[in-house]
Amino acid sequence: MVARFVLAVGLDALLSWAIRLLVGLVVAALVVALIVVQTVAGVLSGGRTGDAAAAPTTVVARGPTALPVPNARPPLPSDSGVSIVGLAQSWLGVPYAFGGCSRAGVDCSCLVQNVYAAVGIHLPRIAVDQFNATAPTDDPQPGDLVFFANTYEPGVSHVGIYVGHGLQINAPTTGAVVSVASVFTGYWGAHYVGAHRVRAS
Repeated sequence: MVARFVLAVGLDALLSWAIRLLVGLVVAALVVALIVVQTVAGVLSGGRTGDAAAAPTTVVARGPTALPVPNARPPLPSDSGVSIVGLAQSWLGVPYAFGGCSRAGVDCSCLVQNVYAAVGIHLPRIAVDQFNATAPTDDPQPGDLVFFANTYEPGVSHVGIYVGHGLQINAPTTGAVVSVASVFTGYWGAHYVGAHRVRAS
């Protein structure tokens, strides 16, 4: 009789709906609980979850990071200057050619570049770049570079190879040849800006 009453009233449909509602509420509660647990775990672990949260982070104190130092390469061996001067002497008499880079015609910076390349050291192509890529010295030795400014253009614009005794080998100007000239007197002395030492590669 109760079953007939339940069927008549439609309580079976109501009971089925209530069960579905209860299951849905349980699933929603589980999802919310999972989200809350993960959020709390993330806050407690500083934003890390899973295995990373279990492993404590060790902070190691470090000193300041060293910045690259220009020309931090080692100096050339002491006998390299003699080799460089000898190589430069082999260019004596080669005609000057602006922008030239061969024995048919060479300019000042390419003369330097070629001489140093022969001993395995690669320098930039332009005089001012060679100036910036080398280390200043107050005591020029054979094989060091000597730089001059305001020759054919403003700023560092000419370079030679110091051979000792106040002399250099350079490719001077149009109409001239690679030759030996004074560093500290005359035209070059008036434009001298300093000597620089090349470092090993």
